[in-house]
Order: sequence, then structure tokens, then C-alpha cells
Amino acid sequence: MDTNGSDGNRGLPKRPRPEVSRETKAYPRKRALKACSTCRMRKTKCNNERPICGFCQSLGAMCVYDDTAQDISSLDPASQMIVDRLDQLLRRFDQDAAQSSKALDQVLHKLDQVRSTGLNQDALGPAFSSEAPATSHPVHAQESDIHLIEDENMLTPASQTSPDAVLDWPIFENQFPWGYITDSLFTDGIEESKMTNVHNANTSNFGTPASINEEAIPRLVEVFLSQVHTKCPVLDIEIARNYARDVARDGLRWTGPSCLTLIMSALGCIANPFSDLYNPKPAHEQRSTSKSLHSASLILGKLYYDAACKRIGLLYSNILSTQCIFLCGIYEMYMLSPLKAWRWFSSASSTLYTHLRCEEVQAKSTTSATKSLDSQRLEASIYWSAYKSMCELRTELPLPPSLLAEVKYSHVLPTPPTNLGSAMDMDMEDSASPIFQATPESLSQLHGMEVSSDKMQEQAWFLYLTDIILSRLGTRVLLNLYDNRHQYWNPDHLYIMLRAADEFERQLSDWFSTLPEPIQFDDFDIRPSHELRFIVQFRALEIKSWLYRPFLYFAIHHVPYDNLNPRLQSLVLKAIDSSIHWILLRPVRHRHHGSWYVGRLVLSSALSIIAAVKAGITAEKLNDWRDIIREAISAMQFWEDESPDLKKGKEVLELFYAEIGGQNTA
Repeated sequence: MDTNGSDGNRGLPKRPRPEVSRETKAYPRKRALKACSTCRMRKTKCNNERPICGFCQSLGAMCVYDDTAQDISSLDPASQMIVDRLDQLLRRFDQDAAQSSKALDQVLHKLDQVRSTGLNQDALGPAFSSEAPATSHPVHAQESDIHLIEDENMLTPASQTSPDAVLDWPIFENQFPWGYITDSLFTDGIEESKMTNVHNANTSNFGTPASINEEAIPRLVEVFLSQVHTKCPVLDIEIARNYARDVARDGLRWTGPSCLTLIMSALGCIANPFSDLYNPKPAHEQRSTSKSLHSASLILGKLYYDAACKRIGLLYSNILSTQCIFLCGIYEMYMLSPLKAWRWFSSASSTLYTHLRCEEVQAKSTTSATKSLDSQRLEASIYWSAYKSMCELRTELPLPPSLLAEVKYSHVLPTPPTNLGSAMDMDMEDSASPIFQATPESLSQLHGMEVSSDKMQEQAWFLYLTDIILSRLGTRVLLNLYDNRHQYWNPDHLYIMLRAADEFERQLSDWFSTLPEPIQFDDFDIRPSHELRFIVQFRALEIKSWLYRPFLYFAIHHVPYDNLNPRLQSLVLKAIDSSIHWILLRPVRHRHHGSWYVGRLVLSSALSIIAAVKAGITAEKLNDWRDIIREAISAMQFWEDESPDLKKGKEVLELFYAEIGGQNTA
């Protein structure tokens, strides 16, 4: 076969280009891959000893040699470029942390001078002066001083970005005790059903019995793959489809594959198309709550979920059972039940921990310990997903760290599947795509088709790797600015805060510059065109909110906004901007596994704006604060039937709104 597409007859029309194998398209490596997978991922020298190399033995990590790997790239050039760019950015973040820590070394020396001379404007230097430059300048380091905190284990301070943390600001004069909003999650009881008004119902809104339909499972799994899997790719798509076909043909069994199929179906029932947000709503639906608007799908989804839960206890501690347990946690996040989700994520972490320990012991007793690339990828993805999910919940709730923090696992990006197409060929604006622009019509088409696995995998893994990078960056922001609550945001630490802001802004800018054009977003866009773009925007806005909030607190409690220098004023305005943007962002009513986080951030943002108004900050952006707070109250009302903390938050917003001169929304 002529792989160049030419038949030698230059005067005749070209024949159709024949199919070319992936190996022919890929480019050969210059050297054989002899190191174990851990050493390759950590970029360390491997002594190639078997069954365990010296580096893995020193870490207590599992040593895996992929003896079956072919001497070709696992990805085609375009996809490899995307992954390389993400990996390069992650390494740059690690390098930046070290470089920025050196740039901060002089700060402690300056602070020592401040403490010895007393707190006055001259000692504090140009940070308070109206003549100060709008941007900070780098300083030289001394070896003995402080460093930026890095994110070795992603162990964020617990509950320091929550609405209760904002409500604890002195401007609110202790009107509510610490934990007033979040405690409602615990008093509500994690065992209480979220379907209290329909727990005895066994029929849908159409009067037909609501029951599990085994023949419908393949269609529900396709919805799951297109609407849920693209945000947390912890499964092999083709294996998931085979499980669904087996159930449709042979019926449900008390096995791991049936359990996984049921939880995928449950999520397929409750996942809503992103484009539904922009469809015109009848008048009676415009003030509906999330539960009343989708009651039929929520009831049906719970039937599949309950059936999956009955099978969980029969599963062994392996990757399949970890996937089932983890997806139960994702289901509870879709249902805005973070404590129930925590229970599942914690169980998934324990199951995975047990599995990894068993493999480690077995590896010591055998002469070789080989594992396929597919197995490594699934293991790495479920590790990162479970660990990251627990770390994220800790940002809002007073919960302990994950057990996986004790696992000496490789802290690098997981490896994408080898069967991806070109990630540069993404057409995310294609309105016919059932993945990104799903509508009721396209979903009906989806029920009779299977979307390309390669297309799903491309988008899912690109988003997944991007999310890991942003999670690590967000962790660094929290460790450096939130480790000592709001008491840290005072004149003593202003230099550190400013330097951290400069550094993290630069890192966010570097990250954004690496995004391919189809997934880039506009900071001021409140109607993102598709869900994956919204999720990337959501994560970036969340980090910016965390980064700028300390400067709003500083302007409220230490130095009046009008007396700040231009650099500090710009950071305060960015804090106000990000808060307003969050509240006006249209997808805050979209149900996905991050809906609870979105609601909490809207609540924190609204409380921040109320604090700014109470403090008399005269920024032009606050002129319409009443409309903004009313929009936040409306968002809380939409989710209040499912989330008691958001219901409590709505009551707090209504109280402050009335106190500071707004009209009561009741």
C-alpha cells in the first residue's frame, strides 16, 4: 500500500487516500523506554532493577515496567502536543513556586524592620502611599527568609473559603455564630432522603409506574458518557458500553458490571443538557425550584441509584468497585448532598488505598510486576478524581484530609488513552454535536446512536488535565493566603499578599495562554456557549475570587478604599468584579456535579458585596448592588429545596438586604 497517497500517475486524478494505521502516522521515539513508569513520570533516573527499582523502593511505590510498549508515540503528534503543553505548564508552576519564594525572601527582612520600628505609614513603605507605583517590583532574596507554601499533597485549609468565613468578617458584627450556614448541612442529617415529598411515590408525573427499564439502560449510559463522563473520565468508554449491552440482553445481576451500569444510568437520568439554560421558559417555570422542575427525572434516577447501592457491599476492593463507589459520590454531588458525597468519596479512597496496598505486597512476592498502560491510566484517573474531590470539599466544609494523602503516588498528570484523535480538530461550536450543544432534539438522536469514543475521550481528558492543573494552582492560593483565616489579611502581611497576587496572576495568565482557541473563554461572558467552556471558566473564576477577596477585606477593615494606591485599588475592584460576575453568570442554575460549589460561591460573593456596601466603598460597580443581591437571592431560592445551607444563606441575604436599605423580596 502506498501510504503517501500517490499512485505514480501524475496525469490522472488522485485516488482516495487509503487508511493509514496509527503507528504509521505516529513518529518514532529516539530511544527505547527502559525506565519504569514511576521514574518516567517523575523524570528521575531509573536503575532498571527488577522487580522494583531503587527509586520506587525508596518511596515505597509500586514499580511497573511496560514491557509490551511499542516503539512509537502513544499519541498522534497533535494530541501529544496538547498533553506536552499541559505537562510543561504544570512543571512551570512547580518552578515558579521556587522562583517566587526566592523573590519573597526579602519580605521577612522588611517585616522585621516594621515590627522593630512600629506600625506607621513610613515604616510600611509605599504600599499605602498614593504615590506608590501601580505594580509591584521584584525584590532580591536572602537565603534564610520565608518561602511560598507549595502544594505537595493538595491539603487545603478546611472551610476557609465558605460563606461562613465571609460572614465572620468584623463588618458583620458577629450577627451570626461561626458555622451558622454550614451547620445546617449537619443538622439536616446525612441519612434524610432528599426526596422527602415524594419518598412514597412510585409513579412519574405522567402517571406511569416509575421502574427500572433494562432495555433503556444503553441509552441512559450514552447520556452519561456525553454529559457526565466528559467531566470525570474514570471509565473506559467501550467497556462501559459493553456492560450496558450485556444488561439489556441478559438482565441485571448482582455483580460489579451491573452495579456500574446502574450508577451510570442514574446519572444519565438526572444530567440535563447545558443548552436548556437558554431555552425560553414558560411563566410558571421561571420561579420553579430545581426539584420541582425536574422531579420526574430525579425520581427515576434515584431508582437506579438505590439499585446500585444495594450491590456496593458485594464488591471486592478493586478498580471496578472504586469506580462504582466514586460515581455514587458524583451522583450525590449532582443532588447537592455534599456530606453524602463525602462519605462515598471517602469510601472510594479507602477502597483504592486497600487495592494499591494489596498490589504493592503482591509485587514484592513476585519476580515481575507488569501492568498495562490502560490499567495504569484508570488507576491514576480514579486516584486523582477521588483525591481531588475530597480536597475540594474541604475548601467549603470542616472535614478531615483524604486517606490518599498518605499514598506515595506519582504527583504528575495521568496519561491519556492511546486511541485519541487529534485534539486540535475540536469543533466545539458545532450545534449538531450531542456532546457539547445537546438539546432535547439532539438527545433524542443520541438515544439511537453512539457518539465517537475518540471525540469524547479527547474533550474529557483535555478538560480533566486542565482541571488538575487549576486545582493545584488553587491549592497554592489557599495555602498562601487562607491558612490563618482573615486575621492574616492585615498590614503586617500586606507585602506577602501583594507578591502572592502578582505571582498567581502571572501563573493564571500563563495557563490561559496555553488553552487552544476552542476552549478559551471571555472573563466577562455570562452566557458561555457550551458546558466544557463553562467548567474551565468556573474553575478560573473560583481561583480569582479566592485570590482577590483578601484585598476587599483589607479595604473594608484596615485602610479606606479611597486612600489605597492604584495597585491595591485595582485588586479590590477585581474582587468586586469577580463577585458580581459569579452572581450574574447564567449557568448557576445548571445541574452538574459542581452545582453545589457554584451556589456556595454565589452566596459568598453576595456576602462580599454586602460587606463592601456596608463599609461605604464608593466603586461605580456597586451602584446596582440591589439588583445583584436580588439575583443572588433568586439563585438561592432555586436550589433551596435540595440544599439546606443555600436555603439558610437566602434568609441571611434577605435580612442584610432589608437592613441596609433594600426592599424586602418576600
